[in-house]
Amino acid sequence: MSQEWGGWFVAIDDGQVIGAGAGGLTADHVGEIFVLYMDPVRRGEGVGTELLEAITAQQKEFGAMEQWVSVAKGNEKGIPFYEAKGFICIDERKSYATTEEEAYTSLRYKRSI
Repeated sequence: MSQEWGGWFVAIDDGQVIGAGAGGLTADHVGEIFVLYMDPVRRGEGVGTELLEAITAQQKEFGAMEQWVSVAKGNEKGIPFYEAKGFICIDERKSYATTEEEAYTSLRYKRSI
């Protein structure tokens, strides 16, 4: 299995970080968006889309043909964002590193790239 960490992509405006994202390959031809964060005040300006596009371009260079992301169930900002970008919900599962008491659920989304 090939694994490749892509490093961080950071969006800066006037010396302030307004967004950041990171991803990599989790298997041959399989990309994963590990994190994508935006300053809540700056949502809707296209910065998240630009970050996602940069991560996606890098993953394609690494040989990815599909891309996955986990989104917290009930995330009213993240779910519509990823669905608008062509991601389809495949399943849901207990969130990574969640204790039994917490019982957080992640939705697993996938798209071809």
